[in-house]
Amino acid sequence: MDNTYWNGQGKYQALADKMQDLVPDEGPCECKHVDVFREACNAYYDIFNNGGGNSVNRKVSKYFPGVMSNLRSRAQFLNPDWDLIQSMTEPMMDVIILKTAKAKNYI
Repeated sequence: MDNTYWNGQGKYQALADKMQDLVPDEGPCECKHVDVFREACNAYYDIFNNGGGNSVNRKVSKYFPGVMSNLRSRAQFLNPDWDLIQSMTEPMMDVIILKTAKAKNYI
């Protein structure tokens, strides 16, 4: 999995890192776009850290539609198609990062 946000080399990694500084350690974000970015990052983390085990709480299906159907069956859970999941998550992260960056006048 090269060039992913999971390994710190996503397409817009520099923007994502810059916006991560806007996410408070606790409490609400300063604007809705940063809050969406935070929720999407949490969902993304849940997918790659524990196979979407906290999907409902982390809103995986909201931000990455279709990913959970690729992780639900036992066979897929034991051997998920990470290339497929990456092809579903990375473009969505790109869109969320760009929308947040535009809202914050970073681009």
